[in-house]
Amino acid sequence: MAAKMLDYLHAPVEGFYFLGALTFGVCILQKPIVLTFKRRRTVLVLMFINLVSYFAETIYYLSRALSDDAYAAPQHAVIHCLGLILVWGCLSLQLSRAGSMIWHPYFGAFVLEFLFETALCVLSGVSLSVKDRYNNIPLTFCALRALASLGLSIDGLLILLYRQTEKGTDEESQSLLGEQIPETLAQNGGTKYGSIDTDASSDEESVDVDKEIKEQQAKRLAEQGGWFGYLKSFAIFLPYLWPKDDWRVMLALAIRFVYLIQGRVLNLLTPRQIGIITDKLSSGTHVMPWKDIALWTFYSWFNSYSGFGILDNFASYVVQNVAYERLTALAFSHIMNLSMDFHTNKDSGEVQKSVDQASSLNQLIELVLFDVCPVLIDLVVAMWYVTHLFDAYMAFIILFMGVVYIWLGIYFTTLSQPARRTYMEKQRTENKTVYESISNYQTVTYFNRVPYEQDRYGGAVKSTIKAQYTYLFRSVGGHAIQSSVMTFGFAGCCIWAIGQIIAGKQPVGNLITFILYWDTMMSPLYMMAYSYRHISSCLIDSERLLQLLETKSTVNDNQGAEDLEIKACRVEFKDVDFAYDPRKPIIKNVSFTAEPGQTIAFVGETGGGKSTMLKLLFRYYDVTGGSISIDGQDIRSVTQSSLRDALGVVPQDPALFNQTIYDNIRYAKLTATEKEIQDACRAAAMHDKIMSFPDGYKSKVGERGVRVSGGELQRIAIARVLLKNPRIVMLDEATSAIDSSIEERIQEAFKKLRAGRTTFVIAHRLSTIVEADVILVVDQGEIIERGTHAELLEKGGKYAELWGKQTAGNHSAVPSKAGSTVGEGDKSTELLIDITPPEEQGSEARASGRSGEEGEGEGVERRKP
Repeated sequence: MAAKMLDYLHAPVEGFYFLGALTFGVCILQKPIVLTFKRRRTVLVLMFINLVSYFAETIYYLSRALSDDAYAAPQHAVIHCLGLILVWGCLSLQLSRAGSMIWHPYFGAFVLEFLFETALCVLSGVSLSVKDRYNNIPLTFCALRALASLGLSIDGLLILLYRQTEKGTDEESQSLLGEQIPETLAQNGGTKYGSIDTDASSDEESVDVDKEIKEQQAKRLAEQGGWFGYLKSFAIFLPYLWPKDDWRVMLALAIRFVYLIQGRVLNLLTPRQIGIITDKLSSGTHVMPWKDIALWTFYSWFNSYSGFGILDNFASYVVQNVAYERLTALAFSHIMNLSMDFHTNKDSGEVQKSVDQASSLNQLIELVLFDVCPVLIDLVVAMWYVTHLFDAYMAFIILFMGVVYIWLGIYFTTLSQPARRTYMEKQRTENKTVYESISNYQTVTYFNRVPYEQDRYGGAVKSTIKAQYTYLFRSVGGHAIQSSVMTFGFAGCCIWAIGQIIAGKQPVGNLITFILYWDTMMSPLYMMAYSYRHISSCLIDSERLLQLLETKSTVNDNQGAEDLEIKACRVEFKDVDFAYDPRKPIIKNVSFTAEPGQTIAFVGETGGGKSTMLKLLFRYYDVTGGSISIDGQDIRSVTQSSLRDALGVVPQDPALFNQTIYDNIRYAKLTATEKEIQDACRAAAMHDKIMSFPDGYKSKVGERGVRVSGGELQRIAIARVLLKNPRIVMLDEATSAIDSSIEERIQEAFKKLRAGRTTFVIAHRLSTIVEADVILVVDQGEIIERGTHAELLEKGGKYAELWGKQTAGNHSAVPSKAGSTVGEGDKSTELLIDITPPEEQGSEARASGRSGEEGEGEGVERRKP
């Protein structure tokens, strides 16, 4: 009895131990060891001895049963051999192909093999007489395997103790992908046993896009100490996925779990009921089995979409929608509250993808709980039920077929992976060609290159098709072979079942039950590759969201921060320093005070730091030195919301929503009436222009305002600020795109707006700020001059120089003759390409030579085309 139990347990224990130890090693990121083929040779020889002995023992039982009708091979012994052939066949194949591996699972399997075979050898020897011990063939095989497994255990221990750390020089031990894949993602020690490779299984269209995410995922895996710690980091999402305070979600989850349980039961009872009906009909009865038919109908209906399935479907939508609502709100709120440095460096597409795919976490949990787990349960129940219907041989046929099916899937996936990547690369090139040609339509037509672009796109399409065929030949061939295995396996099972029925050992109904139950048994094999791909994709999407939520804002409200109290609108910059990058300071020791009602103008060359000062006041960034205060309140000590409520900004490059003009202006004050909006537009000299549009205030402005001109765009932006009516106003080149006639009207509106308000103006057109109370000349982040327009002109410094250039620009003479010259400092007039006709090049060269002899100060002669 003990020997029978050991026979049945040997293969499952050894196989599940190996898979479990391998999975555990991958989860904790155990480092694989490298073994050269020469070092593996001894292990492979001993494993081959074990494998051959199992084959030989199986052949012994089969040949004896065929030669002696009275002999029945002991089922436990045959199952023992067949199971170990499967286990050791996989181990031997894996070890022969992999040069890098996690060794603990192999060593443990060797020890278990030695313990099991030794125990079986002792039990078999004790049960036999002394005379039979020496001529008993199964006992001889058992003793041989015990000795071989002892050698494997000793050798495995030596490898474990003295494992090699360097890469072997043997060609077979080299990684096919080199050092490109992080160790944390080289699952199974760089092998592909028991699963499909991550890159191959994930959606190949996004391989390049997700590369950085996978690298970050690998880094996080290493930091968290493996998959256990990595998955634990997702626990912060549980309150959003499993909200205990939401009774709707909890009820929906309860319905889903009930459906999960009843589905497992009815998957078994429905084909069994058909088998019962078949047995009653085959018995020759003339009575209609109404009760059995009714039960079968009820089972089928209750397990269908029209029965309990519709409740499960609604429950699934409830869980998904609540999780999607909570997670997307969390992600969107987090993004909108991040500081300016994030938004200036972000990849908009990647951020949008993170928000859109926030539901991937819910899909991941649903996939594991309601797709993968039921399938695994169905597989275990199916193996038990098939054994119950027929015998263990039938279960082994199914198990063997399943292992072969999975192995073929892994093999052909690995084989087709490079071709798939090439195909997707060609497809991306094709899409890129189309996008570039269409988006650069004007450039294409300027140079009359439509035929060239057609040929280029046609070549890209042909390359894509060629690469697709290469991929399909491998992929479709693999699917065809897998399908053949499934077909012949099913046929073999049916033949075995029919043989049992003909022998009178089983009723006909068992065959019908088996045929109907076939899909339930095979669904785990179909689901395995899909589930792995889906889980991998969901993890990548979830990693995006996790990384996004771990991004911290550099500008935050202090704990206990109070709202800003505006009294007189006095703004003070005190010894302010700031740098986007510590290596390059932008603002250096800036100090000034804007008294209530004053207009402060910033002038200077582009890139001097003028706009940055306004960003600091708006608190897009925090100062790195000094302080900014409003009415004596440091802006870092008040809430950002109250600060920004008190400020109004007209940016240099305003952006509008793709909505109506009315909605865009109302955005500044959501409670504004139509009259208030129109009054603001009149003050911004925009009302008459808006009324001239066919749809008036209901006119759509296009994405970011592309359907209106630059001047109209700025006037709408000015109208928004006028509507908001803030206490502090910031104008960043607010009139740069407005003509002089309208500018005069807007300046009048600004005079009314500035009354009792503090205003900051950035202007390159100096004529717009001559009436400013204080003009600050900014150069390289420092204030080098300050004063009124008249005072600065009297100083004769940088401001006077800028004023002179702008006012004198209209009176400068521009040479019109081809022979005129320009100064050495004006390099913009030099021709980059010599287009002088060949017959004139000699004289031009001589003229150029004479010019060079006359001295560098004479300038460069302009050539006439």
